[in-house]
Amino acid sequence: MTEVLAILTIILAGFVRGAIGFGDALIAMPLLGLIIPLETAAPLVAMAALLISTVILLREWRHVEFTSTTVLTIFGLLAIPFGVKFLHVGDDRFLKAILGTAVAGFAAWSLWQPNRFALKTDRTAPLFGIMAGLLGGAYNTAGPPLVIYGTLRRWTPQQFRASLQGYCLLGSVWTLTWHRADGHLTYGILRHFGIAAPFIVLATVIGQRLTRGIATERFTRWVFLALILIGFCLLLSALPVPTLENPA
Repeated sequence: MTEVLAILTIILAGFVRGAIGFGDALIAMPLLGLIIPLETAAPLVAMAALLISTVILLREWRHVEFTSTTVLTIFGLLAIPFGVKFLHVGDDRFLKAILGTAVAGFAAWSLWQPNRFALKTDRTAPLFGIMAGLLGGAYNTAGPPLVIYGTLRRWTPQQFRASLQGYCLLGSVWTLTWHRADGHLTYGILRHFGIAAPFIVLATVIGQRLTRGIATERFTRWVFLALILIGFCLLLSALPVPTLENPA
């Protein structure tokens, strides 16, 4: 039963990311954290993220904002190893609570005061890349800094979704490299991913088609609503809960 729930969770994550370009890990990690240990969930979600990014980029690579994506990716890759190492350091609930509050607060404020701020250049991209790398390495939650950056740069839905995958593709490979070095990848994780992979691809494509042709303003509102939900998911994952038996 635990294995089935874990697989269904990452399939749901594929659908969400196909639709809005992010949110897979920020939904999957809190839910998986209720069933399996964090050290098992993190590499499993990273493998799913790699597959999802590949599917989306194969269909939308022409919309990638290459300059922004390159800067975000370089600084994110530099920060990922430090995020992976953070998995072994103390209790992560406090950081998740801070992150969840910040993400939900930013999204709610943006819905209340739309178009109040905008980034005109890529000067702040290194900072957002570093934050994404730290969170991605530790919890596969690189999304919030990247999403906030994209919305402040006023990307179109196609630019938004495609550019995030440009970061996540290389970020997922690099994250998995460090999980492998730290011994987090196991046969059980690989087996779960192998079973779920075809369904992840299908769910991702369905999600992409759902938001094809949507207006930028409406898409942005969806993004902020998703961020509010994700913020609450992070706050939920910060609560102390019992962990069920790890799947073999």
